[in-house]
Amino acid sequence: MAGHWVDDALGFMAGWNFFFYEALLIPFEVTALNSVLGFGQLITSAINILAVRAYGEAEFWLSGGKVILIFLLFAFTFITMVGGNPRHDAYGFRYWKNPGAFAEHITTGSLGRFEGFLAALWSASFTVVGPEYISMVAAEAKRPRIYIKNAFKTVYWRFGIFFIGGALAVGIVIPYNDKTLVGILAGTSTGAGTAAASPYVIAMQNLGIGVLPNIVNALMVTSIFSAGNTYTYCATRSLYGLALEGRAPKFLRYCTNGGVPLYCFLIVMIFPFLSFLSVSSSSNVVLTWLVDLITAGGIID
Repeated sequence: MAGHWVDDALGFMAGWNFFFYEALLIPFEVTALNSVLGFGQLITSAINILAVRAYGEAEFWLSGGKVILIFLLFAFTFITMVGGNPRHDAYGFRYWKNPGAFAEHITTGSLGRFEGFLAALWSASFTVVGPEYISMVAAEAKRPRIYIKNAFKTVYWRFGIFFIGGALAVGIVIPYNDKTLVGILAGTSTGAGTAAASPYVIAMQNLGIGVLPNIVNALMVTSIFSAGNTYTYCATRSLYGLALEGRAPKFLRYCTNGGVPLYCFLIVMIFPFLSFLSVSSSSNVVLTWLVDLITAGGIID
């Protein structure tokens, strides 16, 4: 679209930027799950080497895990905030008052809280993606005029429930100055880049809930695996689209009998090896690098 409405050079830049944006998300997910996705990446590769039907089938079941996870966390938030926890502590909106809803980031006072909001906005821009993925599937979907149209109608409702609702729930169950959370973010505690760093898991541990964190961890695996599956699919199709438009080498146009752009897929599979950066550096450091690169790419697009 950028090349059509503005200039071909801008279209070239935007297309390659989006490809690298998607491709770099794959090692991010691998790093986030560390050794767990070392095996999971093999499954992701196997799914994406098959036709889009395999990708769609996998996403159907994996998305079920994500929906269960988010509503489980919403239920956890409501039940525990009204006193349904081992400590019988009806904490309600306590953390919105003490230490407060907005954290100071660089300076103090109102300016510091505004800077904290901007820092949170930068982090949020990394996570808020999704509508473009639906349009990419349209080219290989049956009856796209019906199914894709219906999917677009619901995507913003899902964004509102999952993202806004999730942000509100996180602010309810844990304060921003929680010692465990601050230690993980600062890199002085273990668990960064894994489900142990989840504010929900930390809140469960603080309340003395023993079983639920394990369930959340298991569902987190399905959620992150689903994300890696989607990023692999979209990065492959993005590179294939660039080749069709003449913005990438012609040999990338080759597809298997099932319609999978094979050479594009093989190039995309090089990017997960970036996750080995966490061998020499901590996972938290590598995640920070990838988040910054991915966020910048997403904002440009």
